[in-house]
Amino acid sequence: MTEWSIPRRLGFASLGAAGLAPLISGAAQAQGAGGVVDKIVREKQFKIGFIPSPPSAIKDPASGQLRGFGIDAMRFICTTIGAEPVFVETTWANFVSGLNSGQFDFCIAGTFATILRASAVQFTKPIWYLGYSAVAKRGETRFTKPSDLNREGIKIALIQGGASVEYARENWPKAQHVLLATGNLTAPFVEVAAGRVDVGVEDAWQAHRFAQAQPGVVDLFAGQPYNVLPINWSVKRGNQDLVEFMNIAIDFLMTTGRWEKMAEPYGPSGRYFVKPTLSVFGPAA
Repeated sequence: MTEWSIPRRLGFASLGAAGLAPLISGAAQAQGAGGVVDKIVREKQFKIGFIPSPPSAIKDPASGQLRGFGIDAMRFICTTIGAEPVFVETTWANFVSGLNSGQFDFCIAGTFATILRASAVQFTKPIWYLGYSAVAKRGETRFTKPSDLNREGIKIALIQGGASVEYARENWPKAQHVLLATGNLTAPFVEVAAGRVDVGVEDAWQAHRFAQAQPGVVDLFAGQPYNVLPINWSVKRGNQDLVEFMNIAIDFLMTTGRWEKMAEPYGPSGRYFVKPTLSVFGPAA
């Protein structure tokens, strides 16, 4: 029987691209002509949507150069199959339309998989797990648990198109929701620091980092994230061949330790992943 544990953060032993190449080429051939993977291999170009979100996708504001362990993973996959990665910047509000319009083939924005979102896009297997937290001005005493945010007379800043909006509409209908049309995940916290809202909500790692850097605010639910969800990558609905291809690539990167090795230079990620504790198959040696 396989047991499962969730380690605290990313960090792996590396393997060369040669180990992945047979798996990738085999998956592509299995799809036959006409699939998205077949097109990518034939045209030697993979269009990849991304949203700047450190440490997975980091965009240098001066040069525009990209780095991060999500970016590095896609470059590794593209090198393995001999395709050029073409990164296309998008936003949380627009990545679904970008996939459906063909602006890019695949999106590496770390997306919380929800039922509503699954009706609009198709997800890969879960990659990481991450919860939410909230930031308020230091000294705030009204909010000790998430349900305390469901009250009239308070403003909650949320990223438009984010899974936090779904949660807020369901759980905090009495509060005023201030939707921010941006891909900057710290924007809700900036609104708090500026005094324009009472609470800013985003993922727990962003809240932790912002509160560490800004002594005037506090991470309300530090160490106790709520609404923990799987983080997946996404494709246009119906592109099952690309989902299967990427699932193989994700499994390879995770099980070989390649991805954790890529993540090490970027420091703590705040993400969790499911790691199997293997049992011996057959008689013990």
